[in-house]
Amino acid sequence: KNKRKMNQQEKEWFLSLPEETKLDVLEASLKENKFGVFMSMTKILLEAPIQNGGISTEKIESIRKKYF
Repeated sequence: KNKRKMNQQEKEWFLSLPEETKLDVLEASLKENKFGVFMSMTKILLEAPIQNGGISTEKIESIRKKYF
């Protein structure tokens, strides 16, 4: 399996995506039972300020609660 972490450029690209896209990607990772992927992306989104592409805990939790 590919366990490589995102580099800074990849993180910035991910954070630059529209919020709806990021939330869709998070949900898709849970639908595919890729909890590690979900956790990695969540960490990036929660560490970034909202104005820099981060997403609130509440929005992430609303997706997680659908599956866990």
